[in-house]
Amino acid sequence: MKITEMRELSAEALAQIISEKQNELKNLRLKHKSTDGGIESPGRLAAMRRDIARMLTVQNEKKAVKQ
Repeated sequence: MKITEMRELSAEALAQIISEKQNELKNLRLKHKSTDGGIESPGRLAAMRRDIARMLTVQNEKKAVKQ
């Protein structure tokens, strides 16, 4: 998801997506640590962390604008 798309979302929708992504990241980390070979693409973990960080940044921008 691009940052312009994130900025168009409502605060509630963005919070829901962040929560879903954080749960997905947690599950990937558990899967990565529990299996011998790891997950198919470990780079996906880093990409997901960056996506979550972008979403949190947009969420904080929205909060700052409200105040």
